[in-house]
Amino acid sequence: MPSKEVTDRQKSARAVAAAAEAHAAEAAAKITAALEAHLSPGERMPDVALLLRLFGRAVVAHGDLLARADLAHEKELSDDAGPRRRRDEGATALYQAGYETRDLVASHYGDEGLAALSMGVPAPADPTALVHWVTAAVERLHDAKAKLPAPRRKAVRVDRKALGDELAAGLPALTAALKDVDRERREADATLAAKGKAMEGYDAAFRRGAGALTAMFRAAGLDDLAAKVRPSGRRPGQTAEGEPTPDAPTDPVK
Repeated sequence: MPSKEVTDRQKSARAVAAAAEAHAAEAAAKITAALEAHLSPGERMPDVALLLRLFGRAVVAHGDLLARADLAHEKELSDDAGPRRRRDEGATALYQAGYETRDLVASHYGDEGLAALSMGVPAPADPTALVHWVTAAVERLHDAKAKLPAPRRKAVRVDRKALGDELAAGLPALTAALKDVDRERREADATLAAKGKAMEGYDAAFRRGAGALTAMFRAAGLDDLAAKVRPSGRRPGQTAEGEPTPDAPTDPVK
């Protein structure tokens, strides 16, 4: 769905273009009547009506470019849902496995055992940090040289390698999901930058095009129409219709 900032700009672009198309002939006739007498021999009046229409069409064309960039960004954002869901599911499963593994180690070897196996602090909830925590714990569980204190219950044996294998089983899915999320984030950043560039281009084109139409409608004596297409100084890329004109009198301070 197009964003409001873009749809508002498109509405203004279409309003300006519609005014140019509808009133080009009238404005051209009035400008010609005012200036034709000042032509030198061999000169002729330019096609003012066509110029008005071209300004309107250019504004709409830039608005269409912006709309396409906006939709491309929205589409890219919608693609993020799957990777983010897989990341969250993978993180939840791995966090649970880390919690249970740490609890088991703590019950058999206490704090000293946790420290020896890089589990001195609980597993973090952040997915990226969780990957690092689990990776470190798995490496220590698989490292036969990592010394552990005597177990609290000698009758209960803990298979460190099997425990590390179980904990490591959830790493590939979460790691892959994190890579997908990072890729989608980079792609979203790219489409956002493209949208920003398109918006800058549109705002500049609107300011020039609507400004030119405003001046030409005023030159034709169509002041009410000029006020409708005048670019806003407060809202980039939109008309100032409804806003006070720059030379409009203000209410006296009471």
